[in-house]
Amino acid sequence: MKKTFVFSSIFLVSILLLATLSVAAQTTIRVVLWDYEMSPEYHELINTFEEKNPDIDVEVVDVTSQDYGDKLTVMLSGGEDLDVFAVKDMPGYSNFISMNHLEPLNDYIERDNLDTSIYSGLMEEIKIDGEYYAIPFRTDNWILFYNKDIFDAAGVEYPTNDMTWPEFREKAAAVTSGSGSDKTYGAFIQPWMSLATNLGVLKEEGATTLANGEDYDFLKPGYELYLKMQYEDESVMPYGEATTSSAHYRTQFESGKVGMVYIGTWNIGALISDKKAGRHDVNWGIAKSPHWADMEEPDTAISIVTPMAINSNSDKKEEAWKFIKFAGSEEGAKIFAKHGVLPAVKTKDVLDVYTSADGFPENSAAALEAKKLLLEFPPAPNAGVISSIIQEEHELIMLDEVSIDEGIDNIERRIDMELNW
Repeated sequence: MKKTFVFSSIFLVSILLLATLSVAAQTTIRVVLWDYEMSPEYHELINTFEEKNPDIDVEVVDVTSQDYGDKLTVMLSGGEDLDVFAVKDMPGYSNFISMNHLEPLNDYIERDNLDTSIYSGLMEEIKIDGEYYAIPFRTDNWILFYNKDIFDAAGVEYPTNDMTWPEFREKAAAVTSGSGSDKTYGAFIQPWMSLATNLGVLKEEGATTLANGEDYDFLKPGYELYLKMQYEDESVMPYGEATTSSAHYRTQFESGKVGMVYIGTWNIGALISDKKAGRHDVNWGIAKSPHWADMEEPDTAISIVTPMAINSNSDKKEEAWKFIKFAGSEEGAKIFAKHGVLPAVKTKDVLDVYTSADGFPENSAAALEAKKLLLEFPPAPNAGVISSIIQEEHELIMLDEVSIDEGIDNIERRIDMELNW
């Protein structure tokens, strides 16, 4: 009896020792995300990662979306113990690089032979001075949404995946009808600067961006198109009315009184969920972003990229690298796609997962594909200043208070004064 007790005690101590050693061998990384509790895709991503890497435990620091940029900046500047964080926008990304908060990734990428081509050019878009500082895990492309019933009633063919911007204007005019409160607009232009400047960046096919700080003549075609639609065709709600009434693309399109909306892919999930909730009954479809006729690669889209980065002060960089690499992998992409979040990796298998969602428009997967993705406003040291100036002049141009040429001259003059004062 005594021997049995001694053996059992030794066995129990051994088990406890092994368990202690196992726990001790586990590394905890702290990952900063926004709205984690409301984001099931993050929960599944982290659970899957931990299953694949039992030696790594992920502790999430959850920050509300509206406070994310400011709070993350404070945490990083204060030296808080953080290892990985999602970067919400490119101005923030530029700022973090200038403050030396981001770990350079070139050595990790080269060592692991990471194929950066799976991100459709986005890795090159966020490269700074030859250095990578983050891995894209989510993107939103600008695409075209259209109301099939409005097109059917007007006897006009639906938008296609190979449509030019002048054709977009023609279709908008063709499906516009009625007047006053009964008017159906051919398109709705959300009063955001990007809705106009995107068209100029597209025309340049990556040769320039809003961050260039010098020559902004490339913005002319987009403004010319929209002003003609607004004042000649009257096929879109006037900019002033859209601004003062706080008109929103989502409610405008879901009202069934708008033929087309050029907006981001995030609207797909909104339309699906709103229809299930009984908020609208629009028979809708999607198509690729229109292009300019003289583009060498018309299959191009403007993208908004969300990357993950490693804190340069982290003492767990290898574990952090494993996490961001997984988040940006095809396997990670399928997890995001399953939850209706468009990932940065858009292979056929990933898009099959994304487009299989109940309510996704039939035979529309091709609308999400693009051979080339561009950033309207890539990382730049003076992004905040440049953006503010363009926004102010954009409003004056769209309100027809200054001519397009005057507005562009003002943009160039003011940016030159600010940057070379």
